[in-house]
Amino acid sequence: PTGANKFGKTDNAMASNPFGAAEDADEYWALEESAERLKESFEALGPQGGFLSPQTAKEVLVKTGLQKEQLRQIWALSDIDRDGYFDHHEYVVAMFLCDAVMQKGRPIPAELPMSVIPPSKRPLLKERGGGFF
Repeated sequence: PTGANKFGKTDNAMASNPFGAAEDADEYWALEESAERLKESFEALGPQGGFLSPQTAKEVLVKTGLQKEQLRQIWALSDIDRDGYFDHHEYVVAMFLCDAVMQKGRPIPAELPMSVIPPSKRPLLKERGGGFF
């Protein structure tokens, strides 16, 4: 056997990759699994119309024990649409950033990496001319 006929191979190499096809870069979100895991805790906070009030979100962030300036930076990065409220995805980004600082000792980035920005929010940052690299 030769070429594509070898052992019943197909021409589509990605379809036969045991790890699956490559993620579509435009739709890939590194925090997708975290979002599923944090959905219950988000709902337990009593979002109104799918959003946590600024006060509720603040209380959650303060409980992390991070410094006020760190929380200010995390809020600025996480409130992607800048409406003062956290939807589920913004909450996930905030929790990811808090965890990165608290558990892993990472610095808060100046801008969010594109893989951390929920795909639904990316157009907002593109309109503002940046926000990710």
